[in-house]
Amino acid sequence: MDRPPPASGFLRVARLCLPIALGTTLLSSCVSAPSDPSAPSPSEDTAGNGSEAPSDGKQAIATSLYSASAEGSNLRFDIFSLERHSDEMVVLSMAVTNDGTENAQVMHSLTELGGQASSPDGVSLIDTANQKRYMPLKLTDGKTCHCSSWAGSESLPPGGTIETWVAFPAPPSGTDQVVVTTPVTPDFLDIPITEAVTVNNDIANAPVGEPRILDIRAFEDDIDSGSSRSDSGDEAQVLLSSDVLFELNQSELTSEADGALEAVAEEINASSATIVQIDGYTDNSGNDAINIPLSNDRAIAVKQRLEELITREGVSFEVAGHGSSNPIGDNTTEEGREKNRRVTITFAK
Repeated sequence: MDRPPPASGFLRVARLCLPIALGTTLLSSCVSAPSDPSAPSPSEDTAGNGSEAPSDGKQAIATSLYSASAEGSNLRFDIFSLERHSDEMVVLSMAVTNDGTENAQVMHSLTELGGQASSPDGVSLIDTANQKRYMPLKLTDGKTCHCSSWAGSESLPPGGTIETWVAFPAPPSGTDQVVVTTPVTPDFLDIPITEAVTVNNDIANAPVGEPRILDIRAFEDDIDSGSSRSDSGDEAQVLLSSDVLFELNQSELTSEADGALEAVAEEINASSATIVQIDGYTDNSGNDAINIPLSNDRAIAVKQRLEELITREGVSFEVAGHGSSNPIGDNTTEEGREKNRRVTITFAK
């Protein structure tokens, strides 16, 4: 059941892209990279130990200076290499150095929120070409990061360094560079993926759980046209406002609906989609006995019109009405309820 929208409205267009634009604004922080990077593969002796800065000739391929950490001022984050150790695994080698004059306590700087302390399980790789985000591999217990931990060596004296490595699912073989993100630094751009000179078999052959590879979705919200969309690398989802498609508490399409549905039909015609999923939703006014049938009838109405507008053969439809479930807005506000009154159309690009 729909609650009547307010008499007046406003135009707002907002664009948000996640997590491509993951750069964090930090106080006194910067990222740099030398012109001639080289670094050996991670080995058993690269775990954190709070030692002095590396003296084995490693050269950082990217560096971030960070002076706003609660764990210590003037921390330096270096990336040495990102190497393929197998067809399924790449390994990132990096270090944290205390460039300050006081002891630092490095426990959560590279850790995922709620993750494994004193580990780099909050670091991720962004493949912008394929719109994927790669999270660190976990061991078969599903909890332990496949990485080196510096537990017990969190206290970092001035000049001290914690070296660490972390394993990720391998991006496709054609991907030769990625963005590296951490919880506390700006993004490290254009980090090259190279073949490991010496494969560390203990790392490469360790039993790991299912990889976490997330779609990067780009969101576009246009309240004036009553539509928004969410795109990943291989899927498009268009969200159409029920306030544009239908009259209050009705399931017959309005004259305004055709413009929006014609645009969607053109996109489906140009896509590779064979199945189009149409889902109807309402706000939380009324009850399920009213909202679920109404949302289902609206999804059916959209499906019937798209069948008329789509000219390409081989396209079938799946339709469902969900009532007020899966809200995307706050049902305690009119703006939120308006967002929740929607029909979504999902299809392969």
